[in-house]
Amino acid sequence: MSVYQRGEIWWVKFQHNNTTIRQSAGTTKKKEAQAFERNLRRQLEEDSKSVQQGKALKRTINSAIEKWLASGAPDSMRSHIGAVSDYIGHEQLTRAVAASSDMKAAMLANKLSPQTINRRLAVVRRLLNLAYKQWEWIREPLGQRIELMSEKGFARDVFLTREQVTLFINAMKKDQAKRFVLLAAYTGMRKSEIRKLTPENWREPIITLTSKTKNGRPRSIPLIEELFWVMDGLPFTIHDEALRDDWEQAREAIGMPHVRMHDLRHTFASWLAENPAIPLTVLRDILGHSSLAVTSRYSHLRTGAAQDAILSLSGHKSGHTDKPKPKTENEVSS
Repeated sequence: MSVYQRGEIWWVKFQHNNTTIRQSAGTTKKKEAQAFERNLRRQLEEDSKSVQQGKALKRTINSAIEKWLASGAPDSMRSHIGAVSDYIGHEQLTRAVAASSDMKAAMLANKLSPQTINRRLAVVRRLLNLAYKQWEWIREPLGQRIELMSEKGFARDVFLTREQVTLFINAMKKDQAKRFVLLAAYTGMRKSEIRKLTPENWREPIITLTSKTKNGRPRSIPLIEELFWVMDGLPFTIHDEALRDDWEQAREAIGMPHVRMHDLRHTFASWLAENPAIPLTVLRDILGHSSLAVTSRYSHLRTGAAQDAILSLSGHKSGHTDKPKPKTENEVSS
């Protein structure tokens, strides 16, 4: 099937010159998606002929993505880079501003959050800035025209229960995808950190991360015994696209389309933060935060600890805590 739906949006998928072409049509209508597919096939054929004839080929967003990835795009952005490629990778760089607007509309129709949309718009802006300032692929600073959405009033922290994590696992189809999700939920590791795990990082019951951490500091993460089996067969070989597809179909299947994979890291942090016996400094070190200020975003979950601290004051004596005795009639009359 060359056109198919993911959520409400139609996508196209077909083979061209032994390469799988997979792009968002950016529409909720099947006929428009079919027209998009025909135009995309025609454009790819024209590009192939230009190459065969030795003509200059106009740069696409995908060609900019490939160059950026080869030159060291940050791992934390790779999932968003992949999403941009899916939506508008076939478009020429000179059309990136208009294509970004279409991408934003499609993502809004698919009920993605402003934060997620902004991360992907930022990818396009970065590509355009590189293409203009460093690579000299375009002649105008088009990146300045990419406007991000307002995130005011859209702050979100999604914390799952253990039962909800189990629902995700049961709805996923690929074994490595299930293992990936379990590690993210029960260790708080970032996607890029899990991707780089090797057998050398594992000595029961501790996962040790060294220079591969985001902030460059080594850290140790204990793993519960029930999940030791998840570490068998490292490293993970599942591709990002396959992992993302399995995650997205699972969240649709269980009716939680708003949950991002990165929310698993917040979920793990919330489980630890709810235990007042665990100092925030320990939570900071396990998560690999750069400072305690970053970890403090979870301090509001410690309502029980705050309540206990305040109630402990009930045993204190002062001139303000004793309830005044009612006055007698004689005292009132005098």
